[in-house]
Amino acid sequence: MIRFISLLVSIPIVILIAAFAYKNAQLVSIDLFLYQINMPLAVFLLISLLVGVVLGYMINLMVLLNLKRKIFRLNHKKEALKDLSSVLHKSDN
Repeated sequence: MIRFISLLVSIPIVILIAAFAYKNAQLVSIDLFLYQINMPLAVFLLISLLVGVVLGYMINLMVLLNLKRKIFRLNHKKEALKDLSSVLHKSDN
């Protein structure tokens, strides 16, 4: 059932991408300082989108890993304080 639903969702997406590529098939010239590239506008836009998604994912991943490292350090400090608290309570008795 899930395959059928994913197929129903993916077919319109593929049709939209094909229509987008057809409507934006004209060649554009991209000047990259040292050389020049001629490619269809749709390809350039899709490559730009892909690069943006990959960069956004990498930045998000770096932030997530930083937060996980911070959580690990805080849990380590919490355990150390809990051990210290138990030692202090033992010395009071």
